[in-house]
Amino acid sequence: MIRIESSSNTLFKQTKKLLTRSGRKKTGSFIIEGERIVRDAANGRAKLQYIFVSDSFGEALCEDFGGVRIYSLPDKLFDELKSTVNSQGILAVADYIDSDLDEIDFTKGCYLYLDSVADPGNMGTIIRSADAFGADGIILSSGCVDVFNPKVLRSTMSGIFNIKLYFDDGTLPVFYEKGFRIIGTFPDGASSSADFEYSDKCVIVMGNEANGICPQIEKYCTHRVTIPMTGGAESLNVSVACGIMLYEAFIHRDFKRGDD
Repeated sequence: MIRIESSSNTLFKQTKKLLTRSGRKKTGSFIIEGERIVRDAANGRAKLQYIFVSDSFGEALCEDFGGVRIYSLPDKLFDELKSTVNSQGILAVADYIDSDLDEIDFTKGCYLYLDSVADPGNMGTIIRSADAFGADGIILSSGCVDVFNPKVLRSTMSGIFNIKLYFDDGTLPVFYEKGFRIIGTFPDGASSSADFEYSDKCVIVMGNEANGICPQIEKYCTHRVTIPMTGGAESLNVSVACGIMLYEAFIHRDFKRGDD
């Protein structure tokens, strides 16, 4: 284990820059904080560069990280890097997790397209739901919140390491041309989300919290569905609506496979 004692240490300064979106984007790296999520990252798709632990964390717990370099820091120094109030005293720096658009299978699959989803908590919950209900991938428009934001990462509950993420604004027309059902949720949708036939070639589109699906994306929606509600609420939180849509797609596809 390597010791860092000063805030002037080069690696410490580089890591501190990752607390900002611009710093993350410039280096293609991000911070993962918390023992469970660091362990999940080490065992998942993330490529860890190194790990920082505070004196309070202790060396005895640093054995199971697959040979990743570990640096120890005084608690006061570690506190300059943490993004939580009650930190567990461990964080890791990892390479961005993104998938090549060329890997997308345009012959089948259920994908999620997010159009400018801006709230970190919503984004994290959506990623977690997509992981839970077996989505084949998430395509994020350039207007979306940074998925490597610490609040997003915490909200995913490690789901971000289990699902493929694609960063692109131009993929939806390709799904359209390949015959996928492009499903958008609208108040005036012609079909109920519970009765819709999702098929094995579909893209669920979710829009911005305030403005919904933008006109440039709406024009590719081949189907408009509505989530039925009986109460007095006019609309649902986007992460809740997304969870319902993913669940409906999951059970319809599962039942269809069971009938084959």
